[in-house]
Formats: sequence, C-alpha cells, structure tokens
Amino acid sequence: MKIRFPEIGQADLAYAVECLEDCKHAQALEFGFSHPYFAPGGGYGAQWWQLDSSLALVGYKWVDRRFAEEALLNFVESQKEDGRICLWGADRLPERVAGNNRVMQTEGVSSLPKIFDAAFHILQGSSDRELAEKVYAMLTRYIDWWYRDRFDAGTGLFSSVFEETFIPYLGCAGEYAAVDTNVEVYVGLSCTARLAERLGKPEDARALRERAERLKASINVHLWDPMQGAYYPCDLRTRRPTGCLMASALFPLRMGIAPGPRRVQLVRLLLDDAHFNWNTIPLTSVSKKDPAFCTTTGDYQGNASWSGNVWTLINETVVRGLLDCGEKDLAAEFALKTVRAFNHNCSEFINPFDGSGQGVLKYAWTASQYLELLIEVIFGVRFDAEKAELSVAPNLTPSLAEESISIEGLRLTEDVCADVFIDRGKIRCVLPPDSKIQVRTDN
Repeated sequence: MKIRFPEIGQADLAYAVECLEDCKHAQALEFGFSHPYFAPGGGYGAQWWQLDSSLALVGYKWVDRRFAEEALLNFVESQKEDGRICLWGADRLPERVAGNNRVMQTEGVSSLPKIFDAAFHILQGSSDRELAEKVYAMLTRYIDWWYRDRFDAGTGLFSSVFEETFIPYLGCAGEYAAVDTNVEVYVGLSCTARLAERLGKPEDARALRERAERLKASINVHLWDPMQGAYYPCDLRTRRPTGCLMASALFPLRMGIAPGPRRVQLVRLLLDDAHFNWNTIPLTSVSKKDPAFCTTTGDYQGNASWSGNVWTLINETVVRGLLDCGEKDLAAEFALKTVRAFNHNCSEFINPFDGSGQGVLKYAWTASQYLELLIEVIFGVRFDAEKAELSVAPNLTPSLAEESISIEGLRLTEDVCADVFIDRGKIRCVLPPDSKIQVRTDN
C-alpha cells in the first residue's frame, strides 16, 4: 500500500504492515491449526489467541483478503462441541498471569467475543458462499454457548471472567456482568443477524434481532448507574453496579444501545479531559478521577495495565460508537487522534501522558486497528462483494478536509486493488479497467 497523508509517511504505513507480518504464524500445524494465523507478538509466542487472532484480521484484510478469509476456518475447526471458542490454542490457563494474579479457572474460558464483528466484516468482502455458511454455523453455535454458560436469567445479562472482559475479572462465572462483554454479545447478535439475511435465512435473522433487543433492554436497566450517569459492571449477586469508571462505560454508544439522553451524557463524559484525557492522548482505560487509575510501563502487568493506559481495543470501539450514534465529527477527530498516537508506535498499549509505547512493541491487534481506523473510518472505505460495490464515505476533520490525501493498493479481491484519492473533499477511486466493481462515494 501507498499513502499520502499529513504526519503519516510511507514508512509509517509500511511499519504497521511489517508488525502484522512479523506476527504471522505459518507453521500452524505445530499448534493444532490447519490454517496460518496471527499470534499476538513479542513474548506471547506463537500460540493462537482468540481475541488477538480476531482483531489482527480486521485491518490485514486490506493487505491480503484471502489470508483473512482462510484464517476464519481456524475458529470453525477449533470450536468445542458445546460451541465455546477457547481463549487460546492450548485451552488451559496458566496458574498465574501477568501481574501475579491467580486465575481460578483452568478450563471452560472463552474471550471477549470480537470474532462476531471481525467475521462479519471479512465475509462482507468475500464472495465465498461455502465459507460464509461455515462461519455462520460457527457464530450461531458460539452464541448458543454464551447463552448456555454465561447467561443470567434474572437480569438478562452475560457474566464474564478472565479475558472475557477488560479489566479482566478474576472471580468465577456467574458473578460479574461487564459492560464490554455485554456490548460485544449485542454486536455479535446484530452482526450474525445481518449475515443470516445475506445468506437468505430471514427467520434466523428475526430470532437473533429479538434476542438483541432483549439484551439491549437489560443493558439499559442493569448496567446504567443513574447516580453516576454512566454504565458500570453489575454484581449479579446483588444486582448493583460495581467496580470503577472504565472507558468501556462509553461502549453502549455502539449500535444505538444507549438511548438518546444517555448518549448526550456519554459524549460529555468522553470529552471531559479530567476523566479520560481527551485533550492529551485519549482514552485512558479508567477515569483519571477513579481511585483505581494507574499507568504501567514495561511489560504487560495484568489488570493494572487496563487501569489507565491507552489501548486501540478501547478507542476503536468508541470511535465506532460515535459513528453509530451520528457523532461523525467527533468520530473523525477521535480516529485521527488515535491513529496519530499509534503512528509508527504499534505497541500493545501506550502511556496516556507522553505517548510512549509499552508492553509488546510490535503488537498485532494494534497494527491491525491502526490500519482499520485509517482505512475504514478516516478514508471511509467499505467493500461489499455481494453487491460488487466499493463505497467511500470519509470522516475528515476540518483540517484534513482541506488536504489532498490518498491511499493506494487496497486489496478488494485476490485480483483487484483499489486506489482512493481525496482532494479537498472531492473523492476519486481508481480500479483496474476490466473491473466490474461499482463505486459509490458521498461526493
């Protein structure tokens, strides 16, 4: 790929791709997988982790779409009989994790389920119907597992444990309903419903949407703290808000989960520099006003590293939420802040005050989400294989709207790449002359 963009050079874009290439693990059979995949990077080794392997594919699909599609089959082939997709390939947690926290569970653990969103957007650009059917079956079985093993009938919420939520909850399943987990399951139900529609399964789609609506209602009843004006985790034993004020309090901006008046409160919270560092390097993963706030340097230190440092995982979700609720200008500003903070700095997480990279310094999901925010949000590129349509609807800050920017060599299919040029808001797309792909822009 080639880029022309203020403060981002060709070497910066190449570095993000290089980080991903360095995390590729081609000898998949050594770890029980049939297809190559992305490992997290650095000292995490070559093992397959569900979350890292999901997120790394989202940005990389613009580099090698076939790789991204085939890597989805690892999720299909590794799925357990009960529908669970395990946290990592070996399916046994270490007795101690980073930060010296003891993990009670040794089996039966999954992950924050970003695979729903990742799989849908990869399949949206795929014309492989057989692959779509296999992945759809995997996603629906995974939904069934969440309802079987993590659903609390009394609240209509899903509980979560270590790495099914961040800050990781180190207790037992059935105790703690996190905001991020429940939002991701809602996104999963919605994305899987959209995939069902694409596959001609209207009854499945209807049932999935009904489940999503019930979950949305439960999130708004049990995770909203009216005294604090934000979403908090729920202690399922007392049905009361618990924990600290995390940046995930903003996640219900996604897909209109939070109703209108609450969106206003959440946006106000987002922009309050005293809470989440908006004027410096947002978002701190925990409010700076919360007693739990801290930052860590060096290696990942478990919960402490999720208690103040900046992560693309959090920022990308909030950017998407802003777009979903119509805050396009804020989404453009936040996406640009995030891309610039992580430019040539694809670290696991960064310090919110000086921007220094911490943890693994070439981290797969950071590089991937850097590319995702740049290509899909700022340039606003989407490809729909079923419609054979490339759409470009940029989200530009006022200063960017006065610039001439471009990104070339975006992989749409194995044989077709696209070049996108935006000159002071005027969009031009270039495809091979024999391409049958239609272009739609917001010119």
